[in-house]
Amino acid sequence: MSRKEKYIELTGTEIFTLQQGAKCHPKPEFREKCRGLLLNEAGVTIKQIATHLSVNHNTVGNWIMAWEEWGITGLYRKTGQGRVPILNINSSEHIKALAKAVEGDAQNVKIIQAELIQALSTPMSADTVKRFLKKIIIPGGVSAVAPTRRKIS
Repeated sequence: MSRKEKYIELTGTEIFTLQQGAKCHPKPEFREKCRGLLLNEAGVTIKQIATHLSVNHNTVGNWIMAWEEWGITGLYRKTGQGRVPILNINSSEHIKALAKAVEGDAQNVKIIQAELIQALSTPMSADTVKRFLKKIIIPGGVSAVAPTRRKIS
């Protein structure tokens, strides 16, 4: 037994907003949801949308329900979804461990990585350490430019 097909009705402003989201939003997941809703509004069935976008038909149904309940904000990914970061810039324990590791050898990521693994008992890659170091560096705080010498007259 199949369900009655569900179609949303959008205002001109909502259509424009979804078109802009489908074209210009930085997140591909959000763009895909906007395209799916626009197709549904145009009369394309949920199963056809799912096939076209290579997603499950239940997923498309969830997008429609989220749109109806919360509007455009329902299309954003909820907080708490995704992978938890291994190193967090808000953790004082991670900052202290990094400071101690960098104190020993600031130029060798492999040594810093080994010291962080030992201090935090958490496996991590060298790329994770590099990304964490990039987040920690404060613009204007540490400069890679050598100071200029004043000319004595």
